[in-house]
Amino acid sequence: MAPAHIAKNGTMDSHAATAGPPLGTIKIGHQYICECHIRRMFTEKRLDAAREANYRLQGVQVIETIREALLLPVKTYNTACTFYHRFRLEHPAPDYNYTEAAVASLFVACKVEDTLKKSREILCAHHNFKNPDHQVTPDDKMFDQPSKVVIGIERYMVEAISFDFRVRFPQKILVKIIKKVLGPSTNIRHFFPTALKMSIDLYKTYAPLKHGSYTCAIVVAQLTALVTGYFLNEFGNIDPVDWHSDEQSVAEVMLDLLDLYTQHGKATKVGPMFDLQVFIDIQIKINQYVERANLSRYMNQCRDCQNSIPPPTPSTGSPMSLSTPSAAGTSTIKRGARGPEGGTIRFLFDAEEATREQRAYDEYTKDEWEEYEEEVEELVPDPREERRHEPRGPRGPRGHGHGHGRGHGRGGFDPGWTPRNRHDRRRRGGGFY
Repeated sequence: MAPAHIAKNGTMDSHAATAGPPLGTIKIGHQYICECHIRRMFTEKRLDAAREANYRLQGVQVIETIREALLLPVKTYNTACTFYHRFRLEHPAPDYNYTEAAVASLFVACKVEDTLKKSREILCAHHNFKNPDHQVTPDDKMFDQPSKVVIGIERYMVEAISFDFRVRFPQKILVKIIKKVLGPSTNIRHFFPTALKMSIDLYKTYAPLKHGSYTCAIVVAQLTALVTGYFLNEFGNIDPVDWHSDEQSVAEVMLDLLDLYTQHGKATKVGPMFDLQVFIDIQIKINQYVERANLSRYMNQCRDCQNSIPPPTPSTGSPMSLSTPSAAGTSTIKRGARGPEGGTIRFLFDAEEATREQRAYDEYTKDEWEEYEEEVEELVPDPREERRHEPRGPRGPRGHGHGHGRGHGRGGFDPGWTPRNRHDRRRRGGGFY
């Protein structure tokens, strides 16, 4: 069936409108993202990576303290950290403060994991932790405005994750790997608590967003063995292929976790337990292994694209807080309901279905043009004919042009001269002298 805006003769009707409403902006949720994508987002938004790393660690620290105060399970912590990282990538520091983003992510995570907590309870727990001498209850009026802000950010939090609430829990896989490698009768009293704390520190990096649960669990088990010195041979002989992973992914997550301990060790749980030189020595060994195995630092790393990207410019603006007057209402960002391409923003989960829908929609909206050449004789006008019809300009008096007027020299022109002026003196009498 031909589109309605195409006439019978095959020409486009300029007065006919496009059939149907616009398709709108389609967004598809992605379970994983790569490091190059994260760096490209930082570069496009002109963000400083070091400053964003500080905001990331501070936000996760807020989530962790509130989780411990409210006695929430680890799965809620994993979900909240995942939502927080994705939200921060979409809305960087100049848009929202890390505190309100962390509180809103934990609020959404409590709904997703069925550990329901009100926004007032989360805000109250955060306030009591920061002010131990001034304890308040969730019904205090001081939480009225911050609670509205958190509820308003919830909408943008859900949009940032594209309504994809699937989250992985590497702690379950970690227990299976330890039982499979060591056996159920092995004493893991000095090994497992450190591994569990390291799995919590793992969510202070972007590793859970870039790789699956099996890769993260293998890295936690191997790095715990290297740090503690227990079961080195058992976990050193693990083949990543047997656990749905590969050496490149394991090396990337291992180096990400070691960068966290060497650069921000005091903001972690395992960092203060060991000497900094221990992590530095392990990092040197891993880097040497990566060079020998001819592996790259990051998966799907493109050096040409990395060299062409300009360095980011640090932002000078400070993020807004919950007490900022502009943060009142539902959001600190004024956005419309339409996407950049027009129409409503639609979130889909199946990429193939979105492609088929776009292909079917394009059949009714694309413009088809047919080009052809035609020879037409064109008359060239004669320039002499144009000059013949031009008006002739005024003529000046003959002579050398020493008289009065604008003209100087031969052919000068006096605007006040008329044929009658030369007979004026004779009529008055007296002659010429």
